[in-house]
Amino acid sequence: MWSKSRAARSAAALALLLWVAPAQAEWLRAESANFIVFGNSSESRLRERVELLEDFDRLLRMMTTVNDPPAPTKLHIYLVSGLDDLRLVRPVATGVGGFYAATPNGVAALVDSRAEAGGNEILFHEYAHHFMMRYRPGAYPAWYVEGFAEYFMTARFRPQQVDFGTASRGRAYSITGMPWLSIDRVLFGDSSGLGREQMASFYALSWLAVHYFYSTVERQAALRRYLDGAEGGDPRAVFQRATGLAPDQFDEELRRYIRGRRIVSRRMTREPPAPAPVAVMPLPRAADDLILYEVALRLGIPDETGAAYLPRIRSLAARHAQDPFATRVLAHAELLYGDPAAADRLLDPLIEASPDDAELLYLKGMRYLVAAEKADDNASDERLARQWFGRAHAADGNHFQTLYRYAQSLRGNTNFASENTRNVLLLAHSLAPQVSEIRMNTAALLMSRGEYAEAETLLRPLAADPHNAGIARAAREMRELALTRLRSAGGSETTRAEAPDAE
Repeated sequence: MWSKSRAARSAAALALLLWVAPAQAEWLRAESANFIVFGNSSESRLRERVELLEDFDRLLRMMTTVNDPPAPTKLHIYLVSGLDDLRLVRPVATGVGGFYAATPNGVAALVDSRAEAGGNEILFHEYAHHFMMRYRPGAYPAWYVEGFAEYFMTARFRPQQVDFGTASRGRAYSITGMPWLSIDRVLFGDSSGLGREQMASFYALSWLAVHYFYSTVERQAALRRYLDGAEGGDPRAVFQRATGLAPDQFDEELRRYIRGRRIVSRRMTREPPAPAPVAVMPLPRAADDLILYEVALRLGIPDETGAAYLPRIRSLAARHAQDPFATRVLAHAELLYGDPAAADRLLDPLIEASPDDAELLYLKGMRYLVAAEKADDNASDERLARQWFGRAHAADGNHFQTLYRYAQSLRGNTNFASENTRNVLLLAHSLAPQVSEIRMNTAALLMSRGEYAEAETLLRPLAADPHNAGIARAAREMRELALTRLRSAGGSETTRAEAPDAE
């Protein structure tokens, strides 16, 4: 029998181990036309979820008339096991079941499979956000951004039919069993500063408004008119002109819509689709310990917490000293927060073994770009960064991170605002239009070149961003300056991007 002191020491050691490492499991990687999905479930379950995602993508394309080919940069999705896994990547609040992040380092969605209890609503909700921002970015009001995702996230697929537009149980209760948030706040505000019940009401009423507008062809036309004119003039007057309803009348209309029991799901029949091709492969055992740290590095760890991650990653990578996956993750952490010489020792053999691996070449470029940001005389590091970024771009012309960081390496160059830098940033933006930082800095470069109409077009979605108040405020200020310069030059505004809308 253990003594109390020995038991306490063992319990403390176990607690430390659990704090350092993500939950142990065998991770798989599944790739399809639009997605790269990582999960620690069975292969059959992972394959099923990827096929459902492809089905959901087809539904969104059909309902929004998006005919674009699959994006050249596939969305990474991580199916994790619990809130602690989510928090290892982002400091999310209790009750959050997943999130979507679009950063200059990468674009990904993380979903807590436990929170979904076998469903797909969180997964579909996050992908609906990605779909909107990837294929039809626009200056949408917050209620439409969230309502769009809520409306489609309850989709249910059967071989010969698809049902969608059903209210989730929680949203239905928020509408029928709780006080409504002011419709004025829903239509013309956002969710910032709301309490838990108010937040639930905001999401539920956003879903209800989208359901109402999507219920008939005439209402869809009214929604289109409103979205097309939502930026001009007083928003309440614009809403009334487009819909024929003042906000208080719209509130009554929604209440009648509920009382009339006309809240029904939509059903669409179809030919049974062919199974989506899905390639599944196991990840090395090192991924069991390090994959969540890898995605944290891929999305970007805040500087204030990055240093704390480094010793954890070093300790976990030491368990897998000869594993290329562990070596790559450790090299990434070292070049950002640790010893650049150690990063070189780790990266160079990997690059020698895989000289056309764009991700490795990009990381080598980042090693020098990070060094340049810390150095007083950074010209030589920036030059080396560009050389490696050039090799990475040759290996993968669709790696938007490489293009953006290449442009960053030119910031100290007197010819920074050149045609070449402009084209590099525009290409990075076209590959990842949902990344706010790339969009903002591309617009800033265009402004410096006097291309105000092009800059203003890029700034519109940012100025209305319901998820980032700081970015939205800065974008509004920059956009107003662009419009002022356009007016003084006798120019005109360009046409806004087409909004996702149902048929």
